Amino acid sequence: MHWRVIVKLVKANIYGFGKWIDQEFNFEQDYQVIVGSNEAGKTTLLNFIQSILFGFASARGENKFLQYKPKNSSRYGGELVFKSDDQSIWTVKRIDGKGDGEVTLFHDEQQVPKTLLSEIIGNFTKDDFENTHIFDDRSILSIYSLDEKQLENEVMSVGAVGSKEWLQTAEQLNHEAEDIYKQRGQKQPLVVNLKRQDKLLEEKAEIENQQAAYQRVKNQLDQTEKNFSDNELLLNQATEKENNLRNLEKKWLRYEQLQQTGSQTDERQVISDEDWESVLKANQELSTLKETPTANKISELDNVEKQILNNYRTNQTRLDYVRNQKFELQNLQFHRDDMNSKLLKVDTQVDQLFKNHPELSEEMVPLTSEEIEALAKPSPKINNLPLIIVAISIVLAFVISPLRILFALVAIAGAIWYWYQNYSGKTKNDVNGYAFLQQKGYGNLNPETILNLQSTVISLDNFHTTQNSLIDGIKAIEVDLNKWRKILIELDVLDESYKDDNYNEQIEKYFIRLDQIRAKADLAQQNQAETQKIADEKNRRLRELNKEIFAVLQKYQVVNMNSFIQMRTQQIENKKVITQIKQDKDFLGNDLSELKKYSDYSQLTKELTKAANIKNQLADKNNELSRQMGSLKEQMQQIMDNNRYQHMVEELAQNEADIIDNYDEWLSKKLASQWIRNMLNNATKNRYPKMIDKATQYFDLLTNHNYVKIDFSKSGIIVTSAKKNRFDVHELSKATTIQLYISLRLAFVTEIADLVKLPILIDDAFVDFDSSRTENVFKLVQKIAQNNQVIYVTANEPNVPDDHIMKLEDVVSA
Repeated sequence: MHWRVIVKLVKANIYGFGKWIDQEFNFEQDYQVIVGSNEAGKTTLLNFIQSILFGFASARGENKFLQYKPKNSSRYGGELVFKSDDQSIWTVKRIDGKGDGEVTLFHDEQQVPKTLLSEIIGNFTKDDFENTHIFDDRSILSIYSLDEKQLENEVMSVGAVGSKEWLQTAEQLNHEAEDIYKQRGQKQPLVVNLKRQDKLLEEKAEIENQQAAYQRVKNQLDQTEKNFSDNELLLNQATEKENNLRNLEKKWLRYEQLQQTGSQTDERQVISDEDWESVLKANQELSTLKETPTANKISELDNVEKQILNNYRTNQTRLDYVRNQKFELQNLQFHRDDMNSKLLKVDTQVDQLFKNHPELSEEMVPLTSEEIEALAKPSPKINNLPLIIVAISIVLAFVISPLRILFALVAIAGAIWYWYQNYSGKTKNDVNGYAFLQQKGYGNLNPETILNLQSTVISLDNFHTTQNSLIDGIKAIEVDLNKWRKILIELDVLDESYKDDNYNEQIEKYFIRLDQIRAKADLAQQNQAETQKIADEKNRRLRELNKEIFAVLQKYQVVNMNSFIQMRTQQIENKKVITQIKQDKDFLGNDLSELKKYSDYSQLTKELTKAANIKNQLADKNNELSRQMGSLKEQMQQIMDNNRYQHMVEELAQNEADIIDNYDEWLSKKLASQWIRNMLNNATKNRYPKMIDKATQYFDLLTNHNYVKIDFSKSGIIVTSAKKNRFDVHELSKATTIQLYISLRLAFVTEIADLVKLPILIDDAFVDFDSSRTENVFKLVQKIAQNNQVIYVTANEPNVPDDHIMKLEDVVSA
């Protein structure tokens, strides 16, 4: 059995869905009550959860009104975060796309195939989820508009997903069956045809009783028909025997051919394909060797080639070293080109620094941390006490006349004090007071600009260091390349007029030509000895081939190749004969054993003539019996009014066919309707016994212990009150029926929680309940939430702990 991952919804991240844009909701509690006024977005939030799990509504037909594409954002969709029992995280992400949206699934931030979504939702469809896990005022209030039968079907359908449609089908089939036959009906087709059947049978019996002679002729006709059938069987057997003999006659010529060819095969020793191929191959090689000349003339070296070869022999050690080190030379060129490329890139970055920072100069050097700290030190705050003393002195000078001069002197002293304070502060902030700034290239720049340039100056300094390093490396490589050039010119690998530096290519060309010259020289040196060796080898091989051919010819006792070829030709002819025999046997097949029963063709034709005579006799008898049947039928027509009787027989036969068709259709629809109801009753009773126990507990809680038991009978669902009274569903009040409906639905959801543990979504479904029923509902929610997550949205704040309440007004303001 495949076990699903049991998860809990912990977070909803909305990119854009209806009124919600870039919003996050946390659902850490076992049950979460979301409170908000009308149009606050409660239903939109629940629809977001459903849409991410099962897909967005399409834009076709009326579904376009169920879409929640945001008007103020281009992003449509979001993600749901689930935590599994093993504490791993599953994230379901769905955004706008083809069909119901593009889904991406993550397990602990690792993307996994979206087919693993079934690990969370099981085999549930969107309709299954709506019919089981979503409770809203629409599904609850719809109960009030149902009649007794519809109400009973609605409650029964909670037991299994999709059973509501099966009950509707059963009801439709039952109505269609009653349109065909009803016990006290008058106009139904089957009732009408049954009455007409009785009437036709009465008329037929009356006519047959009046015609006794008709019955005698009918008996004679029945016997004649029996004789005709028996003779027909014998005629078919005789015809089959004649056909078989004619088939053997057609194959007799091929049979005689098979007997003749079977004695023509040559039984001499057969040349094997291996020996034949061996002799042909050896003979062909023998002819080729005889026709092939032995001596081969090898061209001599010219003067230039001799000079190159002598140079190599003189400087072999150094040239071999050059060949072994050619890839090292190639690496030097590669590193030089790579350094030039890097140097160009660094130069471009330096130019970009000067372009982005016009105040930057080449002379600038990065400041030390102590210099930066001294430059960044804030200026001392100006003391305002001198200004206060000046102001007070001026006021007192006007108020106290005798001391006016004294206070004027005090005011002058305070002003001088304030001026000195400002002057000393400006002096401390003057950049020219820092000698290191001029030394490091920061003249005429203010402290803020100097501090802001430090990261850029450091980058410039790093770039200069890199440039110098690359330039030094390039120079070193150029020195090594020049050394190589001198060596190659000295060894005649390069010509002094060669200006390019693609030394590796020139080395390769030199050694390719050198190898060709060496090979040519070696070949010329070995030519004389090799020619004699080839001649000796040729003669040895000729002797071996003659010996090999002679051995095979002796094996088959032939004296020469012509006799051997004639023997092989005869063998091929024998194979053709054998093939013809096989084809004849395949053509004759199973008839071969039958043909062997006849000594000659005349015996076969004699048997065929006898079978044909028997068949003709039986055919003549059959024709005679057929004429007798025609005569007897004519007599029956003369005895009675055949038109009236025949018409009545045909009408009776048609009526019987109509009755059978009506009955088959009535019975199939009636049985199908009963089968659907029986299967749903059995499924509800046998598949979900634990569900019924839970539903009974929930129903007892919701009704304040007024109903203590729920049973299933053949007629439907029965509930038992605390006073031991039993009621059918249609006998309950509407409010009590809704409580039963809720109990069954919640029991079904909690019972399948080990397979599909999705959150239960309740959208103000019990707004019309009184305070007592509402309180019971929340008691039930708290009970269910121990094992099943519940998300309840409402406009009225219930009496539950504050940590289980989320107010949408707080979410929006946050």
